[in-house]
Amino acid sequence: MNSARTGTFRSALLVAIAWWVVNSHAWAQTTPNPVMPPATPQPAAEGGGAAIAAIGLVVGLLVIIGVVVKVFDLKQKRESEAVQLQAQLSDALLREPSLAGLPLTPTVHVPMWKGTPATIEMMGRVPTPEAKDAVLRIVRDEAARVRSDVQIEERLSVVPTTARVA
Repeated sequence: MNSARTGTFRSALLVAIAWWVVNSHAWAQTTPNPVMPPATPQPAAEGGGAAIAAIGLVVGLLVIIGVVVKVFDLKQKRESEAVQLQAQLSDALLREPSLAGLPLTPTVHVPMWKGTPATIEMMGRVPTPEAKDAVLRIVRDEAARVRSDVQIEERLSVVPTTARVA
């Protein structure tokens, strides 16, 4: 008995949906307003402009994304070069027994554009002017082994009572 009611309900539902579909299409088919002139036929290529604009937009976005990715990649590469040079300078300063333990900090900035010199900012305190000269010589020599184009900004101060860090 349940299956008979379910079958009747389904049939009634299908009839109601069919009636709604037919009547909704009937409402959409109205007579044209006699005051308005008949529409002139449009050329078939009207949708072509929108398609070309969409393709142009997609290509433009892909180009922009490509440029952003390349700039980001170049920035990461330059930062990697700076970190490598900075690590080599720090190691060279630590290898020198007379400078080991002094508060010396090399900071390297490599610009994004090729051909522009890297900047090495040497900061810290040394006990004597001779130690200052030794620091600058070591930094200059080590940087020349890695890159030929470097500028050294020296911010070293000579403090005779500079204690060595253990």
